[in-house]
Amino acid sequence: MQAGERIGGRYVLEQRLGLGGMGEVWLAELEGAGAFRRRVVIKLLAPEHRGDPRIATMLADEARVVGQLHHPGIVAALDYLETQEHGPVFVLEFVDGISLRNLLKLARRHNAPLPESLAAHIGAQVAHALHAAHTAVGRDGQPLQVVHRDVAPDNILLSRSGAVYLGDFGVAGAVGNAEVRRDERPRGKPGYTAPEQARGGSVGPAADIFSLGRVIASAADVSCGPELRAVIERATAENPRNRFATASEMATALLHASPAPSDPDRALAEWLHRYAGDAMVSRRSAASAVPRSDPPPAGRRSAGGPRRLEPHEPLFAAVPPPKRTRLKVAAAAAAILILALPLILILKGPRRTKSLLHSAIASATTASHGDLRVTSKPVGAEVYVDGNPRGFTPLRVELPSGKHLVRVGLPGLGRWRAAEVDVKDGVEHRLEVNLAE
Repeated sequence: MQAGERIGGRYVLEQRLGLGGMGEVWLAELEGAGAFRRRVVIKLLAPEHRGDPRIATMLADEARVVGQLHHPGIVAALDYLETQEHGPVFVLEFVDGISLRNLLKLARRHNAPLPESLAAHIGAQVAHALHAAHTAVGRDGQPLQVVHRDVAPDNILLSRSGAVYLGDFGVAGAVGNAEVRRDERPRGKPGYTAPEQARGGSVGPAADIFSLGRVIASAADVSCGPELRAVIERATAENPRNRFATASEMATALLHASPAPSDPDRALAEWLHRYAGDAMVSRRSAASAVPRSDPPPAGRRSAGGPRRLEPHEPLFAAVPPPKRTRLKVAAAAAAILILALPLILILKGPRRTKSLLHSAIASATTASHGDLRVTSKPVGAEVYVDGNPRGFTPLRVELPSGKHLVRVGLPGLGRWRAAEVDVKDGVEHRLEVNLAE
């Protein structure tokens, strides 16, 4: 597969957005009659799986389920094709924006935690989308019994206009879906999977509510108010019966705990552009300037391969590297002290000069770092270092040398462990926490 190739006679591939173990995701353009054009996302099987009927059935199930979901907060299904060359092809709405996962990563680069009201707003919008999926019915009027099973920051999309979308129903459970093999690992992402789902048991809407609670916990600032924390703890309760009865009830609780701004879409859009503006800018050339493969005549396949395009920049800009502000400040301070040493030598005498010389050398040296590896039983516990959220176990994080306070816990169970770790330069420190007892 390469840019410029035509799929199904009317979809022209532009850029590959992702490559997984089972399939590929591409940005493409739908070419309709006349001047009609629309950017879409295409999901198709990886070449090595195009002859696998089980994988093809999973994609067909996803298209069938999403095609029956109608909600503004769910990425819409637009088309489904079964082609001879590429196998099944699922066409989805394109969301021009950024995933919540990438947004949080960029925000941390700026040391800018997501405002509590926006974190609650995003959670409420996803909860409304989940409720629509959980209560959806098929063409026969019977419940589809949809469970997303993979609610995570990667699958929550934020558009440049501030709209919130839930996508990727690739592992969703629903009536009529093919059974998955019993020897497969439970679906979902570590750190966001409900306990009953991690154990491989049957799951219902409560599992999605748990996952959404974990998403909000990772998005909200650690200093969020007690009302929002109470909502998160209820959503992530160990026993599914102790969680919210429905995703709609959870949405109401979120907005009550932390009311949204008067114009939430505008507030979210402004925050996105402030901290992730470059990541939402497509640097692709205009569509009219992109060479395309010629469409085949009606009823005939095209001869030869598509024209090869020159590579273009990615749809979303890469996350910028961390700024080296500390190193520049340390170097500047060292230079000032070294230039001042002759004057200090005259005024303060040799003993004072020797002491200040050692201080200048120390300040000019780059701070040393060590590694901290945190594991827990069960996995997926939240990790805070010096009061700041760093992720979920198992976790490896680089820390400056010195003493650090580490807290590991499961908010839904109210179980927390704290430890002081003395990090040394070039040494990997391991912290194992048992939260099962």
